[in-house]
Amino acid sequence: MIEYPFDFATKIKIHKFGRLNYTVAYLPKQLIAELPLKKYPRLRVEGEVNGDRFGGALHPAKGKWYVLLPRRRLKKLGLKVGDEVYIGFEIADQDAVDVPAELRHALTVNQKADAIWKTLTAGKRRSFAFRVSSAKQIETRERRVEEVVSNILALEPS
Repeated sequence: MIEYPFDFATKIKIHKFGRLNYTVAYLPKQLIAELPLKKYPRLRVEGEVNGDRFGGALHPAKGKWYVLLPRRRLKKLGLKVGDEVYIGFEIADQDAVDVPAELRHALTVNQKADAIWKTLTAGKRRSFAFRVSSAKQIETRERRVEEVVSNILALEPS
């Protein structure tokens, strides 16, 4: 098992947000005090949940922070709400963006869109990249690349 600078064990809980329910692991208070959450309230981290690699942001919730544990990951690990989970992580590069190959190609071809892309915040770029990468079908990914490029071009200052 990899040793991480930050680690803890806790029970999986439900976090209610309006009508939505998320499965989460809340960070212990003493760990929160060690993290640069004032500077990065959605601090990006990389690590493991019971040995399964993950990357993402810590989410704030009324003075608490949590790691989102999607139900698909829990099912894969054979876990459910109330089970104990071990989480180890390190602070990730806050500006890193994993750009899908299709989107990278489209930006290479469209220099105007690429120029606008380079002015966007890392969070906005991650949002656009996720829109493409979350599609399972090739046709959907291609359609979303066109949609994203169009949305990027619409951001051009007048």
